[in-house]
Amino acid sequence: MKTKTLAVFLLLATTLTQTVNAATYGPGYYRGPAPEKVASNHPGAIVKDGISKLQRFIKSGRAQNREQALAFMATEIEPYFDFEYMTRWAAGPAWRRMSLPQRAKVTNKLKRSFMGTLADKLVTYTDQPIRYFTPRGQESNDVRVSAWIMQPNGIPTRMEFRFYRDEGDWKIFDVKAEGNSAVIYYRNQFRHMFYPERKARY
Repeated sequence: MKTKTLAVFLLLATTLTQTVNAATYGPGYYRGPAPEKVASNHPGAIVKDGISKLQRFIKSGRAQNREQALAFMATEIEPYFDFEYMTRWAAGPAWRRMSLPQRAKVTNKLKRSFMGTLADKLVTYTDQPIRYFTPRGQESNDVRVSAWIMQPNGIPTRMEFRFYRDEGDWKIFDVKAEGNSAVIYYRNQFRHMFYPERKARY
């Protein structure tokens, strides 16, 4: 994989960071929903909860063991995502032509690639602060939660987690890092797989 296209996965590891009091940075920054006011499955709460779990796991020292890291990702982080929905978006029209076994195989391949890469990068954890912003689209079924990972040089790495709601449950189906989308990355991979004569558009 080229560095640019892989950035969305490498930068996921840098979300395993220390949270910063949002009030310090003025209007627009997001402290996260208060537990007594917002359900725990609110997109903003999901992002903060997932990052907190990752922090605790890394600080326990178990992230150094890949098998333990993969097991942790499968039980604690994977439930935040809808990989079938993510694969359907990435595959595009080809999804409709797949049989059920083919869909399951492609979905599992994407999931293993995505989660495996993140598990491998847990050991790169550094104690960088992260700033949360107010989720966008809160009145719709498509919500985006943005976060800035503050680098030592003062230039933030911009992250975005995209959620959809299905029967009341919020699930992540795309992640962007500096504008690089996981869905677009896999869409190009699938395009090469299904239509090798076509060039990627992104």
